[in-house]
Amino acid sequence: MTKRLLVILNYPISDILKKGEYPAGYYNPGDVFDEIHILLTVRDTVDEEKMQFTGGRARVFVHSIPAPSMKRSLGWQPFLLRKWVADCIEFTRDLSPNLIRVHNSFIQGYLASEIKRVLGIPYVLSLHGTFDRDELSTPMQKLIHLFRMKLERISIRNSDAVIAVYQPIIRYAREYGATNIHLIYNPVAVSNTNTKTTYKLSNPPKIITINRQIKEKNPENIIRAIKNIDCQYFIVGDGMIHEQLENVARETGVEKKVSFIKAVPNAELLKMLSDCDLLVSHCDGWGISKSMIEGALIGMPIIMNHHPVKPVPDFQGGWVELCDNTPDGYEVAIRNLLESEERRIALGNKAQKFAHENFDPDEIISRISTIYRSLMLP
Repeated sequence: MTKRLLVILNYPISDILKKGEYPAGYYNPGDVFDEIHILLTVRDTVDEEKMQFTGGRARVFVHSIPAPSMKRSLGWQPFLLRKWVADCIEFTRDLSPNLIRVHNSFIQGYLASEIKRVLGIPYVLSLHGTFDRDELSTPMQKLIHLFRMKLERISIRNSDAVIAVYQPIIRYAREYGATNIHLIYNPVAVSNTNTKTTYKLSNPPKIITINRQIKEKNPENIIRAIKNIDCQYFIVGDGMIHEQLENVARETGVEKKVSFIKAVPNAELLKMLSDCDLLVSHCDGWGISKSMIEGALIGMPIIMNHHPVKPVPDFQGGWVELCDNTPDGYEVAIRNLLESEERRIALGNKAQKFAHENFDPDEIISRISTIYRSLMLP
């Protein structure tokens, strides 16, 4: 009998595919399923053949049933989502999946809950943020949060399992009604061949930042910090503040030191990362990024800012060099590591030890596939 997984996503995947960010087998850890059906609730044009490697041994199919906008549904009122939900239920009935995985707790999680109510198909809810705290800095974000809270509670409470991809999510999931919570970090494609082999400095030293370029991950202070440091600085990523960052580099007079790279295929990025001397990052959110997980597994010395509200538990234990989110804070942290090979070795080794205990790709795949097998319909 063909085993099928339905994955419900609320974002276009063509961008991720184009940037080369998918690790092989991402949607089918442990090769549990024969078919992976990705249901997009947004419009997107995807080359299915290019998606096949994300399914492991399974065949990957991509479908799209766009959801009503917040405005059109008056803040995602269930009675105005009824037709969209009914269409998705009929699609799922015809598909007859053994399990559903949904990647957020908004209308997509609500949809999974309705499918479960009508068709009895269990679902695993993957949470990638503490949405009662993250990204609530503008009046519009706060308004959206008020409208989606009811949907969050329904989708989290009715889930068969919640996968929290970093520690603060556990609190969010529990407060919103989850009972079966698993802390499982994002799987990445780092292997032993990516391990850092030397901590001797490049000439000039190479520093790298890898992040989406958004307000919460703004590396402006890192750019300003390198003004008086002899180095080559790579900023990998793209986003709404990309041009702003280019302007900061020019205004600070470091544009010749800084290389902006919007996208790099993941295999090349891992090689680039291991060739650099320091991974330096900024994040005011409550989580741990994929690039930091990759850097830790490689054995990179990592610098990260203190969280502006309270310490992030994932960064405790001394495996990350924490500093103030100021130009001076970053400059001191960068100089301290560049000036001491002994410090770089110690920090890189601590990061790698922590990573093998918490981020090991094989262990993550095993834990996810165990959850799938325990919940999926026969």
